[in-house]
Amino acid sequence: MSDESVRVLLDSDTPLVVIEAPAGCGKTFQGAHYASRVASRLKSGRVLIVTHTHAACAAFAATTRKVSGQVEIRTIDSLIVQIASAYHRSLGLPPDPGSWATMQREGGYTTLATRTAALLSHHPKIAAALARRYPVVIADEHQDSTTQQHAIIMALHKAGAHLRIFGDPMQCIFDRVNTAADQTRWNSLR
Repeated sequence: MSDESVRVLLDSDTPLVVIEAPAGCGKTFQGAHYASRVASRLKSGRVLIVTHTHAACAAFAATTRKVSGQVEIRTIDSLIVQIASAYHRSLGLPPDPGSWATMQREGGYTTLATRTAALLSHHPKIAAALARRYPVVIADEHQDSTTQQHAIIMALHKAGAHLRIFGDPMQCIFDRVNTAADQTRWNSLR
């Protein structure tokens, strides 16, 4: 696809768009410029950009600086902590779920994501409130999302948020346990 055809697809009213392209093809560039365009058109809420690394957050921040008040850029784990912090009692967690997850020997963030995904699944009004706050969600390098992280992003989409997914399954982190499930999930998105 040409840059122009990707831009047209991203700017469309289609609720879910998946952009799959190899490294170096400009996925982050396209995602950041889309965020800038759509942020300036939003009547309410903010564009939410979720990534997996702070370096990716910085790359998006540099490009969206002019609309920074209309864009929120987070790692997926920090989004999960934000949601879990607001609902920590319902999730059976202490008031600071991020510290709790960090102090666990193993799997603290996985447990946090699992509980948060279940919360959004069982209480769609919470997902709907998040979708109103973030009517457009950009998920960068989504091929690296765990099952639970994917479920959280999809809960926002199901609740009404327009979702733009960027990724490349050839760049997937392969040291995780669920690579077959990850590949199946990615194929179903396409």
